[in-house]
Amino acid sequence: MQDWYVRTVRLRFQVFTGTPYTHVSPMEWRIDPEALRGIARSRGYLEIAPMFQGCLSFQYAPQYVPPVPVFDGPDRPDKDRERRLLNRLSGSDQVWISLKHADLSARRVAEVAETEGLRVAADFGDPADRVLLLSRDPSPPRLPLPAPTGLRFRYAWLNHIAPVAVLVLAGASAVVVGSPSDYEAPIANLLFLAAFAGVVPAAFTTTLFPRTTRVGWLAREFDGRLHVEFAMRSYRLPADLVVQIAAYHGYEFYGQSATQAGGPSLKFYKR
Repeated sequence: MQDWYVRTVRLRFQVFTGTPYTHVSPMEWRIDPEALRGIARSRGYLEIAPMFQGCLSFQYAPQYVPPVPVFDGPDRPDKDRERRLLNRLSGSDQVWISLKHADLSARRVAEVAETEGLRVAADFGDPADRVLLLSRDPSPPRLPLPAPTGLRFRYAWLNHIAPVAVLVLAGASAVVVGSPSDYEAPIANLLFLAAFAGVVPAAFTTTLFPRTTRVGWLAREFDGRLHVEFAMRSYRLPADLVVQIAAYHGYEFYGQSATQAGGPSLKFYKR
């Protein structure tokens, strides 16, 4: 099931990318021809006569096969939302914005960004959300990205650091209020109960932050390393958006794994 999911996501965003013609072998991709045709239609492709043996051929024709519409926010002036957006953009050279979080249309976001000297450098979407990269320099990054030097903080680590911090702080507090051999003290018991109750929520610390913030953190994962892997729960963003952001930074989606504790993880390699 995981392999099938990986193949369908790769087909949507690494094969049917808007090129004039696309040829796909159902046998090579191990996918049902009807499922392949459905993916092609969702991306605005029209099936044509096969050009190669064993392949299905498609032509990009969004005027005849409209692709699945992407998300867009309300396209009307809203001073409060636009003021919040301006506060986020102020002084930034580059910032990612989630339209779902901003609750504004792409057109309104672009207009507000222009007042700060920012332009749309990238635009990715799916039916559930749409993210814009706003930058003073809208040119795409030079690929491949150089390998990072030194250790760089990854915000996904917060989901590991926070539970440990909760346990350490609760344990230290228990030691302060009572001797280590006297854990029957009511206050110490309450502290330990609070620690265990807080560990699970602390493991989802990143999800407490706004969606726009999480998009920016996610983009930082693609920093030039040869391989990138992270748990989906770290950023709580749709895989379709993640794959598009990865491709912008020169990464291809190649696999998925899952653990009982961490849930599904996505794997990418640098092209």
